[in-house]
Amino acid sequence: MEKQEETNYSGAIYGTIVSMAVIATSAKDPSLGPVLIAFWAAITAFIFWLAHVYSDIVAEGYARPREAGKIARRALRREWPLVQGAMIPSIAMLLTVVTPMSTDSASWVAMGAGVVVLFGTGLLIGARDEMGWSRRIVIGSINACFGLLIVALKVWVH
Repeated sequence: MEKQEETNYSGAIYGTIVSMAVIATSAKDPSLGPVLIAFWAAITAFIFWLAHVYSDIVAEGYARPREAGKIARRALRREWPLVQGAMIPSIAMLLTVVTPMSTDSASWVAMGAGVVVLFGTGLLIGARDEMGWSRRIVIGSINACFGLLIVALKVWVH
């Protein structure tokens, strides 16, 4: 039986930040609607996921071509949290479809959702490592600061 891999929290953090960056910058373009912005954020994360999978295969698989299939499947699973992390900000952009919210307002909601996801991921990492609450909050806060840097980018770009 194959050993169960740990959750790739770094991929989830990275995917959230990538998604937030795409939303922050593309929300500046008034010709892009919320659905297209959400699409570009999600597809960007998907392409980054494929790039990570490919680089894992190259790093491990080319040296052992007979094991390439197994290495590819493992990389596909291990790197998937990158896409998952990108989905919450991307889905938050779609709020304009079901509410009377403007695209700009939805982009702010997406930024907020991303910061919350980053903070929550820090809490999960602390729990995984059996840290006390104060250390979990510090890790969550540091994670959230990366999201806040993207929010600052959004403010600066606008």
